Order: sequence, then C-alpha cells, then structure tokens
Amino acid sequence: MSVVDKIVTSVGLVASLAAAGFWLWGSLIEVPNNIDTIVSELQRIGRLNAWAALAALVAALCAAYVFWRQMT
Repeated sequence: MSVVDKIVTSVGLVASLAAAGFWLWGSLIEVPNNIDTIVSELQRIGRLNAWAALAALVAALCAAYVFWRQMT
C-alpha cells in the first residue's frame, strides 16, 4: 500500500467518523416548544446535517478511490 493510499484511507476514516458524529450531535438537539426559539434550533440542526453530508461525501470519494485502486 502506497503512502497516498494510506493518506486517502485515513482521510476517509476521519471523514466517516465526523459524519457519524455530526449526525448524532444533530439528532440529540432538543427542539423546544417555544415558537421564538424553534427556528434557530432547526437551523442549527440543518447546519450540522450539512456538515455531516459534506463529511460523508469526502468519505465516499475516498472509498471510491480505494476501490478504483484495487481494481487496477
């Protein structure tokens, strides 16, 4: 395994853990019944979901690279 493969695999590992962490964090946020604060909490959850999706994209691209390398 080359150094580049190890780096890509490590980045994919960290990105997949980050995605799981962001989605867990977002799912644990309580949404209040107060109409004045509900919007800001929903926006916060949305931002965490966006970061999780970005991390999942990085992890998927790293996995695709590793898969492609194994096929050649």
